[in-house]
Amino acid sequence: MAIWVTEDRASPGPVFGHKDNFKGLGVFIDTYKNHRPGTVFPYVMAMLGNGTEKYDKDNDGKDSELAGCSARGIRGASVPTKLRMTYYQEQSFKVELQYKSADEWTDCFEVGAIKLPPVTYLGFSGETGELTDNHDIIQISSHNMHISEAWKNSENTDRGARRTKGKGYDPNRGRQGGGWVWFFLKLLLIPVIAVGGYVGWTAYRSSKRGSRF
Repeated sequence: MAIWVTEDRASPGPVFGHKDNFKGLGVFIDTYKNHRPGTVFPYVMAMLGNGTEKYDKDNDGKDSELAGCSARGIRGASVPTKLRMTYYQEQSFKVELQYKSADEWTDCFEVGAIKLPPVTYLGFSGETGELTDNHDIIQISSHNMHISEAWKNSENTDRGARRTKGKGYDPNRGRQGGGWVWFFLKLLLIPVIAVGGYVGWTAYRSSKRGSRF
């Protein structure tokens, strides 16, 4: 089977079920050996297509191989097999495998800067020959590894703010000052309210007396 990161959408063809002369990246999990002496199969390899180069199926892509590794035991493994690809734009590309035991990743290969098309499609394909094989894709997950400069700057600003709030910082300082002001204001309002109430009550009593005559 194959994993594709290509400029064009997938279409049927002779390369693990995908068209040849692709532009982009292909990662092949090859379980059947055609003609490649000295190489142990199953074999995992990558090819960086330029749109004109063909995949040499008769020799299992030896001449067009970017990098690869043998993965004996990946078929019939006792744990669900996993493949992890990590790509840092124009910096590095790495492939790891998990098939020996759970949560144990084995490095397959890592290469330096490779350049992919600016817009790509992620695809999967499979092909079988005289000997049938079965591949089930259970789960696919992807994550953006890029951290923007704006995010870095905002993170540094937040850290600086937290350091400023460290020594001698009291989050209730402003609230305490406002509390004391409100306390004195209430002390001033209470006598005013009391005097106003007394004056009002006196005026009301005088008016009641006057109404008797």
